[in-house]
Amino acid sequence: MQRISAIYARPGMELASPICDNWGDIVLQQGTVLDARDIAQIDDIGVGELFILNGKTEDIQATCFVPPQLEGAISKSLRRALIECRTMLTGRNQQSIDLVLMNNLMDELMESLLSEKKGDASIAGCFSLRDYNYVHPVKVASLSMLIGKASGMNKREIKQIGMASLFQNVGYVLLPQGILEKPQYLNSAEMKAVQRHPVYGSQIMARYTEIGPETANIILQHHERWNGSGYPFGLKGAEICLPARILGITDVGFALASKRPHREEFLPAFAIEHSIVSSQDAIEYIFAYSGELFDPELVRVFAKTVPVYPTGAMVKLNDGRMGIVSKSNPECLKRPIIRIISTASKEPVEEIPDICTGCELECNEKPGHKDVKRDIDLTKDSKKNILISELNEY
Repeated sequence: MQRISAIYARPGMELASPICDNWGDIVLQQGTVLDARDIAQIDDIGVGELFILNGKTEDIQATCFVPPQLEGAISKSLRRALIECRTMLTGRNQQSIDLVLMNNLMDELMESLLSEKKGDASIAGCFSLRDYNYVHPVKVASLSMLIGKASGMNKREIKQIGMASLFQNVGYVLLPQGILEKPQYLNSAEMKAVQRHPVYGSQIMARYTEIGPETANIILQHHERWNGSGYPFGLKGAEICLPARILGITDVGFALASKRPHREEFLPAFAIEHSIVSSQDAIEYIFAYSGELFDPELVRVFAKTVPVYPTGAMVKLNDGRMGIVSKSNPECLKRPIIRIISTASKEPVEEIPDICTGCELECNEKPGHKDVKRDIDLTKDSKKNILISELNEY
């Protein structure tokens, strides 16, 4: 099985798993051989990534870390809640927003994330401008909860950060219409208006839901930054609550990986400033601003939670060979297990060894290969670091 960004879908590829729309409904079944019409449908839905069959990697199991049907159900519930909120705030009969269904779905999401059978975490973003406000928060919530778990949070705290992630932008309902859909960069006045949305959002949730003051406070602080450059209050360091620091990282990662009105999307691998630069730069952006925008300790947790090269990704070694990641390795950013599928001259290989690539980082735990004779540990038999990059050719 192979994992690819949806923009690289090509006619003739066979789906290894079904494709769901943003509301969790299956639109293309497993086993579908893609044609031009299917690819147009994938583009219209705004799917971030898909899984295709590759004869040389049939035993590699690459899956989404959240079931698409559950993700879609939460997006659908969020859309309903935000519409209800907008209607309530613009009407005269203001009443509490019903979050019973959302609470049940978030309990289901938490149990799914705490399971040991989930796939690799990913920051494949939302390519749909139409559905962004309902899809993006759900993706952010899932990863925030996962990092919260890795940071030692209990179930109550994990659920709080999940709910705050979902409703982080509820304050948008009070912004002047059209600002968020503007195809150009915002001017100074518009930016100041947007920067009030955490205040609006926390007030709305505190007043019209039973979400609790801790969750409302996460919403209030989720745009604060480690060095004090964030908003609305310019808090810095530990002045920002831990869940808001986590949400600040995951929200930025997914936003960079998504299509927005004022710029093209950055793939999960592309996220330096506002240009498509190179593979895996969305994650590298988070690393680059560790200690500046983001809590450095949480960036380390993020690095161990979100593999730079997830299972199923196609990669290229610096000696020209190409392969598929057969097992990610969150303990070392650039040392997944790679199954070589072609030589530097792009000739297919008869034997398919899995190899561990070397990198300059010191690891507390090295992947073991003693039980798999065909594995080659290049950290032991080569002084030369073997760096890899995700391929854009399929």
